[in-house]
Amino acid sequence: MRVLRIVPNFSSELFEASRDFYADLFDLVVSVELGSWYLQLMAPDARSLNVGFLEPGHEFFAGRAAQPGSYSAVLTVHVDDVDEAYARARRRGAEIPVPLRDEDYGQRHFLVVDPNGLVLNVMTPT
Repeated sequence: MRVLRIVPNFSSELFEASRDFYADLFDLVVSVELGSWYLQLMAPDARSLNVGFLEPGHEFFAGRAAQPGSYSAVLTVHVDDVDEAYARARRRGAEIPVPLRDEDYGQRHFLVVDPNGLVLNVMTPT
């Protein structure tokens, strides 16, 4: 057996805002849209790179979904131009709790909060 793809799915009621946020910052496109219960976005040139959003309380969470706006996860998004991603986040007025900076451990990154309250670590290795 080999893993073909891993899709992180997060609780959300903000499908339209999530779609626009990820499309604007990362050029992701809708790959699956199933009414009000599921939205999945992907990188158009790398179909194995996906992020999904499920309505809160969906059975896929097995009764363990966090409350809206509350997450114990950070989604790291590795991009080829973190400066451009940062500029896009600033243009759209996104919440940026940690501005763009270089780290001693070999990463240039910033933290941005998506419409659902999920923290994204947007980075490029240095």
